[in-house]
Amino acid sequence: MKTMDLKQELYFEVEPNDFYTAILSKEQHEAFTGDEANISDTVNTEFSTYSNYIIGKNVLLEPGKLIIQEWRAQEENWPDYHYSTIQFKLKELDQGTHLTFIHKGIPEAYFESISAGWHTYYWEPLKHYFKGLTS
Repeated sequence: MKTMDLKQELYFEVEPNDFYTAILSKEQHEAFTGDEANISDTVNTEFSTYSNYIIGKNVLLEPGKLIIQEWRAQEENWPDYHYSTIQFKLKELDQGTHLTFIHKGIPEAYFESISAGWHTYYWEPLKHYFKGLTS
């Protein structure tokens, strides 16, 4: 199976610890996605988001700095044995967070939809969620 890698860089008007917590807190994850999540900030625990459409495992966690997860989407032609790897690298910048997001091992057939999906289902909802917290 041929895979592709994705890199996206974004800026969020929130401290790195707040971004980190939003990704790994069940309550906050559900609040910004509007969907069911079973996730925690514990290494080597499995997680699911978007009502089990995304499943994976927390591999490495450095609060406020780094999240690395094994990740897969429940797609018809995504092999059950294949997990991609996602990395959220967080750096404080101008009283906010610079995110370097890397998603490695995306099956080629899903690259475009997953690339766009990060913006639609994560980055835009997170920006809206954080804006609501500061209003």
